[in-house]
Amino acid sequence: MTLKDATMPTSQRPADAELLYRLRTRQDELLPEIPLKAIADKIARTAGYNFYPNKLRRIESGATRASDLDYAWAAWAVGASVSQVEEVGRPEAARLLRDIIDKHSAKDVTSVLSSDVTPDAVMSHFRQRIEEIRTTPGFTAEERASMEEFLTAQMELLLQSVGRQIEMLRAR
Repeated sequence: MTLKDATMPTSQRPADAELLYRLRTRQDELLPEIPLKAIADKIARTAGYNFYPNKLRRIESGATRASDLDYAWAAWAVGASVSQVEEVGRPEAARLLRDIIDKHSAKDVTSVLSSDVTPDAVMSHFRQRIEEIRTTPGFTAEERASMEEFLTAQMELLLQSVGRQIEMLRAR
């Protein structure tokens, strides 16, 4: 049992705290958990106010009940949907989360992507990498198969993640 789990067993956490913990630790996914510091830094950068990892740890453990604003930012940072926040009994935080998503999420995506990133360009890049794996001298057949499998699996995980996000948005 790790220190973060020792604070309060899952069954004793309030539903709103459990949601944040489950999403941050990615319990339903085959991805590594997001560190508390990364979440706190993301909130601090975007929200413009200090949000410390210990604060998030206390909220997740159920030791502290977050204000609606803090909860909305934490929910945004871990990828919670508005409906998930409503379902755990935080309607005002859900309203604030909707505002945060409307204001910040689109800007986040556009700032990361250059204007030449299109579905066709991504597919072309993917095909180039597969071809490079298959034709670069010096790789064993096993290494080639492993790299190709890894690249394909990562693409599939990304597409599944987007599919889940689409389903969450449809549900609201």
